[in-house]
Amino acid sequence: MRYGRSRRGGGVRGQALVETAIASLAFIGLIVGLIEVGRGVWNYNMLAHATREGARYAIVHGADSTDPSGPGSDHFTAPDQDEMVFETVGRFGRGLDPDGLAVTSEWPDGDNQRGSKVKVTARYEFHSIFSFLGISPVTLTGSSIMTIQH
Repeated sequence: MRYGRSRRGGGVRGQALVETAIASLAFIGLIVGLIEVGRGVWNYNMLAHATREGARYAIVHGADSTDPSGPGSDHFTAPDQDEMVFETVGRFGRGLDPDGLAVTSEWPDGDNQRGSKVKVTARYEFHSIFSFLGISPVTLTGSSIMTIQH
């Protein structure tokens, strides 16, 4: 009699099936985890790009512009909210859930004159597809500081 096999020869094949099932679960978990990490990195990159575009909007819409943003404009709500900058960040943040997006825009020098700084910060709540396992959302933050040119 040979060890590891029954008379019908199913013992070794059954063991291989169980080992394959366990290895497949680990492999699928690894692949899904890598996809989820990739999704998080993509969201962070999209947030950074959208924040940069929001700051770019603010620097070309300074006090000398026909439709200025920032302090003194119709779009600005003190202390740190400019409607047009917020809309620009939202427009360039394609794929990000607008309900999880918070945008602040600051003019550290206190005005929107040429040569002054503008800082746009965006925060986004990234929800994992594994949230049912008790994984809490991760707050992603993007920030951009630029000098007003126009």
